[in-house]
Amino acid sequence: MAARKLGIVADDLTGAMDSSGYFASLGFSTVVVLDPNFSSDAVVLVITTNSRAEAPEVARKRVRQAMGGMMGRVVYKKIDSTLRGNIGEELQVAVEAMSSEKAVVAPAFPAVGRTTADGILLVNGVPVAETQFANDPISPVKESSITRLLEKSMNQPVGRVSIGEIEAGPEALKKTISDRAENIIVCDVAEPSHLSGIAQAAALAEGRWLLCGSGGMAREMHLLLDDSLKMKRAPTGERKTGPALVVVGTRNQVAGSQLLKARDGLGIPLLNLEAEKLNTEGLLKEADELIAEGKGLAISSAFSQYMPALKQSIPGIMAGMVAGILASYKFGGIFLSGGDIAVEICRRLGVSAIQVNGEVEPGVPAGELMGGQYPGMRVVTKAGGFGTDEAMVKSITYLERGSVP
Repeated sequence: MAARKLGIVADDLTGAMDSSGYFASLGFSTVVVLDPNFSSDAVVLVITTNSRAEAPEVARKRVRQAMGGMMGRVVYKKIDSTLRGNIGEELQVAVEAMSSEKAVVAPAFPAVGRTTADGILLVNGVPVAETQFANDPISPVKESSITRLLEKSMNQPVGRVSIGEIEAGPEALKKTISDRAENIIVCDVAEPSHLSGIAQAAALAEGRWLLCGSGGMAREMHLLLDDSLKMKRAPTGERKTGPALVVVGTRNQVAGSQLLKARDGLGIPLLNLEAEKLNTEGLLKEADELIAEGKGLAISSAFSQYMPALKQSIPGIMAGMVAGILASYKFGGIFLSGGDIAVEICRRLGVSAIQVNGEVEPGVPAGELMGGQYPGMRVVTKAGGFGTDEAMVKSITYLERGSVP
């Protein structure tokens, strides 16, 4: 099992990216696939189903299709770290496709403030359904208990292991989980070492378990891979430089604060999309004037009044703007925040896949576009709630200069 490659099935593009950046930084070839007809022999192959906001039956169908492309790989089911989406429905399909004895679920990502206690998912210590994620305009979170959420959506009992049981060590944890009557097990997690312990126990299970979680657990999946699969880093040589095009479609407060930090610290001009002024021609004219300042451009809908009727049209409007801007100006790279925005822009540009090169910080991956109109263009994607205050500033540095820390 040690030399098998890894497959990750994620429900949106930013999730696919944030679960893969760490592998690239370790030296494993890593590709995130958007076009189902695109083939790759990368050690880490990530498929995004773009099913987070879809109806459960659509989500199940897309996951079933994605699992068909994972033959011969160790598989990880990536879910949202704040429990958005069709988590139980998608996990059920993955378990059936892999004929897994156990599904071990750990959505925690301590590095970005997500932990689990008594089966409750906490964001910076607060139950997730009591945070801003409860008001997510696309996929609101109404349940903080992972066990209750899964029992309801999978229609079966769900077990739980405590932090003490994880800290007893991988061998003991393997026995604990194997002996449980339930086939679905939720893990409490307070720090990264707990995720590492779960992954080590899964390695001892020799492929009989399916691990499921966020980008936090995904980072530990390297323990199931062999170092012989790593590639030597090729010298990057001279990299083209250029300004960054920043696109923020999420309304998450964290992303908004990061954008303001970049605006104030780097002087990048900000074009805010007001609901009453969504005329593409007029917006492109305003963008022309801001780009003339020579410091790149940030486009965002984060600071305008939220209009539910426009939630389906905003991604298309932003994608049209990006396509128009890139057709007229040369940029070093593009920053995408908000899963629906990111995938719509990639579709408009004809992107087949993204080669992942590393991370600008944990959970904030950096890569290059593959296929489409701008192959080789640098790209950073970021889930709305991820990253430090400096995440966007660091991302812009990579986009302009091409160097990953």
